[in-house]
Order: sequence, then C-alpha cells, then structure tokens
Amino acid sequence: MSAAPGTQVASRRFPAWFWLSLLTIVLWGAWGLQSKLVVDRISPWMNQVLFPLGLLPVMLAMFVSKGFAGGHNKRAGSRWAFLTGVLGGLGNVAFYLALLKSQVSIVVPLTGLFPLVTVAAARLFLKERINRVQITGLLIAAVAIYLLSL
Repeated sequence: MSAAPGTQVASRRFPAWFWLSLLTIVLWGAWGLQSKLVVDRISPWMNQVLFPLGLLPVMLAMFVSKGFAGGHNKRAGSRWAFLTGVLGGLGNVAFYLALLKSQVSIVVPLTGLFPLVTVAAARLFLKERINRVQITGLLIAAVAIYLLSL
C-alpha cells in the first residue's frame, strides 16, 4: 500500500529524531508537573527511592526489544551508564528539593537550562561544533527560560 500524498515529504522534512524529541518534551513536561504532585505528598528522598519502580515497565520493554543487547564496548558502556544514573539521580533529588521550596512553574523552566551545560560539555569534551544559528537559539532559549521563571 502506498503512502498518502505528501507523507513522504513530511517524513523527509521531519526525521524520526525530531518526532522522538517532541515526544520527549511532552513526556518530560508531564513528568515535571507530576513531580510537584509527588513532592507535596512524600519526601524527595523517598520519591527517588520509589522512582525506579516506574522504570520497570520501560525496562521490561527494553529487554524484549531487538536492540537491547547491542553495543560495541559493553564494559565501558556500562560504566558510563552507571555514571549517567548517578548524575540523573542526584539531579532528580536536587530538582525535587527545589520543587519543595518553589512553584513548579518557576523550577521547571529554570532547570530547563540544563542543555546549556550539555552543549558546553559537548563542545569541550566531544569537540562538537556549534554554529552561530545554534548559539543564537541557545541564547534566546536562555532568555525565554529566564523570563518564564520571573
């Protein structure tokens, strides 16, 4: 069966990574709101302990997926994955503590500046290039996030 007219053009214009990025924005946006509901009921520390239980369905889906066992250097990859978990877990606790002390409408946009750290680190450690348009976008995003947090 052939695709509807214009479907292929749209898919070329917006690759899979773009749609996955939009899905990430929606899911993380819902996660930010839900996080405030959680910290109003249990401590950030308890939330971080219980958080992995919500990962179980995702982990089960990953175990049965075709790409789960892939990877070129599992030992090094495992160490990086562990460090990612530590950084993410500590970041989550800091995020939940901030939510206890302020409004979700302020904390979430402000913590949304984390890509600035990622971009700087990618430039420094991975030698990724950042063009002027991307730098302008980052600056505009930083100003927007600042204005949202006022």
